[in-house]
Amino acid sequence: MAGGGIGTGDFTVRATIDVPGRPGSGLGDVAAMYDGPSRRGWTLGFLDSSPTGNHPNDRELFFGLDAGTTPEWTDLGSPSPAALMVAGLAVLDGVLYAATWEGPPSDRGHVYRLDAGGWTDCGSPWNCNAVTRLAVHDGRLYAAVSRLRGGGSGMPDSANQQPGGRVLRYEGGADWTDLGGLGDADSVAGIVPWRGDLYAIPMYSEGLFRLEGPGDWAWCGSPGRRLLALGVHEGALYGAGNDHADVVSAIAQTAAGVVVPARSSEGGGGIFRYDGGEAWTSLGLQPETTQVYSIETFDGAMHIGTWPTGLVYRHGGENRWESLGRLGDETEVMNLLAFGGSLYGGTLPKAQLFRMDGPSAWTDVGRVDRSPNVLYRRAASMAVHRGQVVVGTLPSGRVHAMRVGLAVSTGRAVAPGRHDVVAVRRGSRLELHLEGVLAASEQDPSGRVLDLGTLPPMTVGGGPRAAFLGTVDGVDIKPGS
Repeated sequence: MAGGGIGTGDFTVRATIDVPGRPGSGLGDVAAMYDGPSRRGWTLGFLDSSPTGNHPNDRELFFGLDAGTTPEWTDLGSPSPAALMVAGLAVLDGVLYAATWEGPPSDRGHVYRLDAGGWTDCGSPWNCNAVTRLAVHDGRLYAAVSRLRGGGSGMPDSANQQPGGRVLRYEGGADWTDLGGLGDADSVAGIVPWRGDLYAIPMYSEGLFRLEGPGDWAWCGSPGRRLLALGVHEGALYGAGNDHADVVSAIAQTAAGVVVPARSSEGGGGIFRYDGGEAWTSLGLQPETTQVYSIETFDGAMHIGTWPTGLVYRHGGENRWESLGRLGDETEVMNLLAFGGSLYGGTLPKAQLFRMDGPSAWTDVGRVDRSPNVLYRRAASMAVHRGQVVVGTLPSGRVHAMRVGLAVSTGRAVAPGRHDVVAVRRGSRLELHLEGVLAASEQDPSGRVLDLGTLPPMTVGGGPRAAFLGTVDGVDIKPGS
C-alpha cells in the first residue's frame, strides 16, 4: 500500500491473521508504516522476546506509534526494602510481576505483583536467596530460583547459602508448585518456551534441560561451555555462551574488578544452536568477548549483547558476526529488547539504556540506577507493560518505566488460530480489538496527539523487527476511528 500523510489524524488498521500454534520463533510484525531514521510511524505485531533468559511477554499483540519523541521515565519503586536486584520481570493477564534477589532480613528471593496501590508480595517460591528468572508460558507464570553468588555483580555473598536450581509454577496468592530441579544445579540462568515446551539452563554449570513433567527435566546436552541466556530465532533455539571454565575463580576476579580473558585469541562467548537430542552447532565466537548475555531478533537478524567490550553484534550468516558498536563506554550489554521500531540495550556498570539509531550509533536514553560507591550497576531485566519498557535494576532493586511514543499491548497471549484484528488511533488514545471486542487500550497521560507526518508505504507481513511467522489474509488502513 502506498504511503500517505497521516499527520495527527485518527486512523484504523484492520487485519485478518492466522497465528500458528507451538511457534519455533517470535511471531514478528503483522504490518507497519514506519521510517527508522526518523522513528516516525506505526507498527502492529507481537511481543515475545526473551531478554537475558527471562520470557516476560508471551505472544502479546502490540500496536505502537512514535514521532521521534523523547523518552519519559517513571520510577515504579522497589518491590521490597530488602531487594538488591530485580532479576526478572514478566506480564501475566496484564499484570506486571518482579523477581528479586534480596538481602537481610530475609535473604530470600520473592516474586511481587504491581497493583494499583503498589507492590504485593506473591511469596518466596523457595528458601534460597534469589528468584533469578521469570517466564510466561501457556498462560501460566514460572519462576526460576537460585543461590546467587554476589561476587559476579561486585557485591558480598549472601548469608543464605541454600541451593536453588529449580523452577516453580505460580498458583495464585503466595502459592507455588515445585516442578523440580535441573540436575545438580544450584542456580538457573534462563527459562524460555520453544515449540510448546519449556527449556531451562543452569547458571554455574553446563547444560540445557526440557520440562517433561513435574519433577522431570530431560537433559538436552551441552555445547561445551556454560550458557547465560536462551533465545529463539528463525525456528531454532540458541544459547549464549560463557567463556569462564573456572566459575569460582572467575567470580572472585570479577568481584575484584579484574576482567577474565577469553580462552583463545580467536575470541570467546559464542552463540550455539540446539539441534535436538543432545546435539549442538556453534555459530562462532566474538573477538575479545568472554560472555554473551542476550539474544534478540531485530530487522530480521539475530543480535547479541556482550561483555567485557560492551558491544552488540549482528549475525551475518554461518559464523560471521558484525559489530554494531559499543554502547557508550559501558562494558556489558545485559539486555536487548526490540520495542516498536527500535532496538534497546541495557548495560553495566552504569545501568544505562541505549537505543540503536543506526550502525554503530547508540543513543543514551536514560540511567536507571545511580547507587553510589559500588563497582557495578545493572539494567538487569526488561519487559513491556502497558505500552512502556520496564527495567529492573541492581543494586537499588527498583523498577523504572520508559514511555516512548504511544503503545498498547494485550497483556496476554493471543491464542493460535484465525483472528480479526483492529488497531485504532483516536487522538491521544490507542485501542486494540480482537474479534470485535476491545482487548486493550492506552491513553497518553499528557493528552498529546503525535504528528506522524507523511509515512512510507505499508509493509504487510513484516515490519521493523521481523517477518510475521503466521499468515496475513488482508490488511487495510483507513482514516477515522
